[in-house]
Amino acid sequence: MKELTVRWIGQNGYLLRDGETEICIDPYLSNVVDRVAKRGRMVKAPFSPEELASDVVICTHNHLDHVDTDAIPLMHKENMLFLAPTHARETLTACGVTRFLPFDEGASYEVGGFRLTAVFADHSVPAVGVIVEHGDVTLYFSGDTEYHEKLTTLAERNIDIMFVCINGKLGNMSADEAVKLTEILSPRVGIPTHYGMFESNTEDPAKYLSQISSGFEMKHNIEYSVKEVLAHV
Repeated sequence: MKELTVRWIGQNGYLLRDGETEICIDPYLSNVVDRVAKRGRMVKAPFSPEELASDVVICTHNHLDHVDTDAIPLMHKENMLFLAPTHARETLTACGVTRFLPFDEGASYEVGGFRLTAVFADHSVPAVGVIVEHGDVTLYFSGDTEYHEKLTTLAERNIDIMFVCINGKLGNMSADEAVKLTEILSPRVGIPTHYGMFESNTEDPAKYLSQISSGFEMKHNIEYSVKEVLAHV
């Protein structure tokens, strides 16, 4: 099986590649949040919407920094499968998405060497987290979520790398709550996410990393092998 890599493209956005299949989670590639809510980007988009060539695009919920209504219409969507909660289907259809499968809690799909499973999230709109299984590695992306006891059941998933929101505003757990969840789920590595995009809604990742035994700060737009991240343990 090809080596798995992961690249943080900002906010809750990630690219996962294994040389054969590419999965994109929550690509925010425009300035739509600034246009609609006057919240400008702190970092530039790593590439244009037209340059995205993923096999699968996962949108964890129907907010503009996760369902980018300025970027998605520009993507070459003919060969892209979009997975998102049913709540986001109408918005995605309006963006020109024709290949859509519902990704509500419990849904699971296999694409190439990946198994993608939607798991519980507690947000202000219907939302999911994502479990990604690839070979013998399990990744958990919290998406946007408040701390909730139901999240603790994910401990049975034996998570290797956990990507957890830390911003503590607008329906997301704080850094301290992310630490609490990390301690319960006990991943091999914890990685903070969902910060550094909007000045009004960010956090210092050190508040999370300083409190856990095995954390990793992923730099923006740098591709890491999963083996490299796990070697940090």
